[in-house]
Amino acid sequence: MKNNSPRQLIWEFLVDTERSQGYINLGIEKLHQNLPEKERSFATELVFGSVRQRLRLDWTLERYLSREIDSELRELLRLGAYESLFMRTPAHAVVFEYVELAKKVLGSARSTMVNAVLRKIVANQEVLRDPNGLSLEVETSHPEWIVNSFAQIIQGEEELRAELHSHNEAAAVQAVSFTNLDPDEAQKDVRMPFGYSLKKPPHEIKEIRTGSGFIQDFGSQIIAEILLATDPERKYQWLDLCAGPGGKFTYLAHFLSKNQLAGIELHEHRSKLIRDRNPGYQITTGDAGNVKERLGEEGAEVSAPFQRILIDAPCTGLGALRRRPDARWRKRESDLKSLLDLQRNLLLSGAGLLDDEGIIGYATCSPHILETKVQVADFLRKNSDFQIHRINPAWIDSDYHSAITDQGFLQLMTGEHSTDGMFLALLERKKKE
Repeated sequence: MKNNSPRQLIWEFLVDTERSQGYINLGIEKLHQNLPEKERSFATELVFGSVRQRLRLDWTLERYLSREIDSELRELLRLGAYESLFMRTPAHAVVFEYVELAKKVLGSARSTMVNAVLRKIVANQEVLRDPNGLSLEVETSHPEWIVNSFAQIIQGEEELRAELHSHNEAAAVQAVSFTNLDPDEAQKDVRMPFGYSLKKPPHEIKEIRTGSGFIQDFGSQIIAEILLATDPERKYQWLDLCAGPGGKFTYLAHFLSKNQLAGIELHEHRSKLIRDRNPGYQITTGDAGNVKERLGEEGAEVSAPFQRILIDAPCTGLGALRRRPDARWRKRESDLKSLLDLQRNLLLSGAGLLDDEGIIGYATCSPHILETKVQVADFLRKNSDFQIHRINPAWIDSDYHSAITDQGFLQLMTGEHSTDGMFLALLERKKKE
């Protein structure tokens, strides 16, 4: 381990992640390995919290900055401001620790600015913590377009505020295990057939480390359970049309044999990960719209047409902002058009691979109305041979019944259900007259 303070390692991690356009949820384990065990929870809160609250922190900093500053200095000041306003680290410690860090990594000139800005912040902590008078965007630290997206689907200002604040709360690390986990390491959730909330880091749990269990949010587990409920006898041919990164495919593979379930993944490195996790299962690498012939090649154990198709479509990811806090700063409203086009094409590809009276499960990790209800309505309008197959409340625990919409879709919400904001519509090909 490098002989650096935890705050320096945290600052370096955030600066490096931003430069590489990486994601902190994917790199946090590596940071933990460079820290003493007693510092890891502190690091997790400071990293995730300062990224979640970036807009609120930048609004705070702008009150006391007289000129533009570089990204490295801004990242250091965000950390100091977050500790002062959200972690309630003693004022003298905030100023001392970050001034010393600035001297070491940024030089004495910029450390003088750190001293001046943080002294003003700690002196005005109570005023700065008060959300009164702040715009909803600043108060909850979300870009305006994301606030507007949630406002389209949530009625009531307080309900909207509660949902947005829920994105800034730490998410429990949830997992699937088809064998019992040690209760000292994980808490079984009675609402989920195979769901656990972990009490220890994943790498410390043997079943997770060896692959017999895997990390998966309860929202994704619910999607898999609903789909499996449409084939209670496990007799159909299944296709996962967007199989990477492989969590839902692996869940389905536990119940479906190698001659029932196949997957398609655009990128070979992700295909390999799924194959390694599910030896013997057929994973075809390529574009979903151009692999129909390969799915039916001689020797293939699973081939079109399929009776069940999962389309876990690429999306804005607005349903996973608590677990991927940097996504809210990476995604742009302008990204929507290409994503909507891709989703539309995936639905058309799925329809072309579906058997008579088969069902497509169209899922997104986003509640954005254009990616969910509007996308489904557009598909049904253009494909009159399809209809909604309503989700049966009996398929899921009663705690999640409120997620079933009047149209028969599933729309989980982080604030209400403490899951990712997963959407699912079951699209059924009508019986021929």
